[in-house]
Amino acid sequence: MTAWVVNARALLHDRVVVDRWTGEVTASLRSVVEQLVATRVVAVETLLSTAISERDDAENARVADQVSIIDGELREHAVAAARAAALRDREMPAVRAALEAVRAELGEPGTPTTGLF
Repeated sequence: MTAWVVNARALLHDRVVVDRWTGEVTASLRSVVEQLVATRVVAVETLLSTAISERDDAENARVADQVSIIDGELREHAVAAARAAALRDREMPAVRAALEAVRAELGEPGTPTTGLF
């Protein structure tokens, strides 16, 4: 009986040692896996950030080109409007004189011409 008790205690001791060792190995393995996962997550985030930045740069360049084209068109319209206004201002005295001549022929000599154009 004593031998059986001694043998049972030895087995229980061995079981505790193996259980402790298994817990330590599991904790160590968990730590290594968590570190590996964290490292890979950081690497993927870096790649993703780089890709997003490159896409944003390309999109910004495309938008800048479109804005440049629109600015050019606006400048062309502004120049055309200025030319039209200058032409109108140059031709206005002749138009007013012709209007006065038509009014005079129609018998409306006193009709005011200011504020028409």
